[in-house]
Amino acid sequence: MTRTHGGVSRIVRGHVYGAELGDLPEKYYLAVSNNQRNHVLDSFLAVRLSTARKPALDTIVQLEAVDTPWTGRILCDDIVTVYRDEVTRDMGPLRQAAMLQVSQALRNALAL
Repeated sequence: MTRTHGGVSRIVRGHVYGAELGDLPEKYYLAVSNNQRNHVLDSFLAVRLSTARKPALDTIVQLEAVDTPWTGRILCDDIVTVYRDEVTRDMGPLRQAAMLQVSQALRNALAL
């Protein structure tokens, strides 16, 4: 695979990033790996944001009106590796309350 994006200089846990994985168009991903890992490696762990309807599961976080501009759901049971050069842009942080829900949903997804 040929990666064409310059990436971003710093990946931060809790930020939403636009990324093109493989031949897919840009989608939004929330960085969930810890910042030490994000600083050292060329990749980070992320979960996808989706506006598609999903079942009510304890591994999926429903975004609220206060999470604007983000809408839909965060799929914490679908963890992917994103490389820096696949990142198209940093869309900024998710609010702290939503990140707390994401942390719990990740624990649920991994049975921790």
